[in-house]
Amino acid sequence: MKNIRRFPVAFVASVMGMSLLLSVPVDAKPPVSPDATNPDVSAPNAAAHEMLGSYVGAFGSNKITVCLEKVVGQSVSGYSVVAGNERAFSGSLTEKDGAFEILAKEPGDDPEDGIFVFHYQPGPSSHLTGTWTPNNAKKLAKKEFDLGRREYRYDAKIGLYPQSSTRLLKAKDVENIRPEDLRIMRNEIYARHGYSFRLRDMRSYFDSQDWYMPISTDVTSKLTTLEQKNQELIKRYEKYGADHYDSFGR
Repeated sequence: MKNIRRFPVAFVASVMGMSLLLSVPVDAKPPVSPDATNPDVSAPNAAAHEMLGSYVGAFGSNKITVCLEKVVGQSVSGYSVVAGNERAFSGSLTEKDGAFEILAKEPGDDPEDGIFVFHYQPGPSSHLTGTWTPNNAKKLAKKEFDLGRREYRYDAKIGLYPQSSTRLLKAKDVENIRPEDLRIMRNEIYARHGYSFRLRDMRSYFDSQDWYMPISTDVTSKLTTLEQKNQELIKRYEKYGADHYDSFGR
């Protein structure tokens, strides 16, 4: 087979009596995609991956849990749980000198939504620091926080009344306990599962417990059969004690 020289080829075509000149350069490079020189925004950010997880700490007078769920490229998403509210957030990630900053916004369809600015410095401390600025600055105050990394684990034996989650209670176990203590015993069942309390007094009590970590606004399905039966028994005596406590002279 003879060698064929490669050079631009001119085609002349006669179409309906008209001449058409086509010049096609051989070995022309394909057009460059607009994104070919840009970083793949869908690729995982390996350097930021270690920050994923949950962080707990003080948030004003309440305890908050922040969960960083996903980092893809420069995009971050997660959610927070505090004072009986669970709110999603999403935003952007920037890196400078090995440290990360996240600007994340809550949806904005709740009057108590706002904007988080998170700071994360890789290392043994594994803290998430930053600020939260409310969308409605007239009614809510800006907050600063310093949250420690912590993963939730259910433990039936923690709390003041572990028996409410470890064994089936009988009337004799609860009949001589004051109504306010029965209320703590009953709500402790929910607190062990990470329930975030809306009621201020219960929230204040459990937020002060080192073992407590708010992770959800609905844990009903998480209760064991034993816990369900115990909370029903406690609630009956809680109401009975509230109605008749003074008659016992206590």
